Amino acid sequence: MLTAFELWTSCIDAGFGLDIVYLDYRKAFDPVDHVKLIKLSNNNINCKLIKWIAAFLQDRKMQVKVKLEFSDWVAVLSGSVLGPLLFLILLNDLPLWIY
Repeated sequence: MLTAFELWTSCIDAGFGLDIVYLDYRKAFDPVDHVKLIKLSNNNINCKLIKWIAAFLQDRKMQVKVKLEFSDWVAVLSGSVLGPLLFLILLNDLPLWIY
């Protein structure tokens, strides 16, 4: 980040205009809805892969343990350990949505 900032300031000092776009994908994986993702990504992905991912995501539940106490089980409707892969699958069809 420091290197980028240094480059930006030198461009401004040289009299150039500068536009900066920040993209933060850190939390982008979490809101990918499983059901919508499976429905939308059937176009370009192998059908067996979609079925495997759908089976993996179906009826998933989680709970949290703190010391010796457990929370109630909660349905997992978005995000998972497959988050980055699912996000890429979702982005793969993005140009089709724009048209």
